[in-house]
Amino acid sequence: MKSSGTLRFSPELRPDSHQRRDGGSTQWWLILDGDPELGRYLRHQYFVAHRRVRSLQSPLWGTHVSVIRGEAPADPSLWGIGEGERIAFEFDPLPCEMHGYVWYPVRCEALLDLRERLGLPREPAPPLHLTIGNG
Repeated sequence: MKSSGTLRFSPELRPDSHQRRDGGSTQWWLILDGDPELGRYLRHQYFVAHRRVRSLQSPLWGTHVSVIRGEAPADPSLWGIGEGERIAFEFDPLPCEMHGYVWYPVRCEALLDLRERLGLPREPAPPLHLTIGNG
């Protein structure tokens, strides 16, 4: 399946705050904002597939691809390069679930190229994924 999203560096959790509940920060995070309607559709499909007894809530940042999770770039002056850019990606049609989160594996050379440009390992751990919700 195919979709696209918008790059957002250091996404805020609340207005003017990068502070996470666990005391960490979202300062060195990069997400690709996904289509809210796609997220709604996929959460509904999950609900139907689970006999209408297991629903998901939207993630805090909405439907998104996690690109960088707390990894400082080798050259911080490059942080924010491409902010707001739209990027196309592909995702697997079957959802995965871990620790209460539901996500789809993502393939996107442009996002992997961006990680490399920032001096980070090409493949993130965990791999690129489209988060649609949590239970």
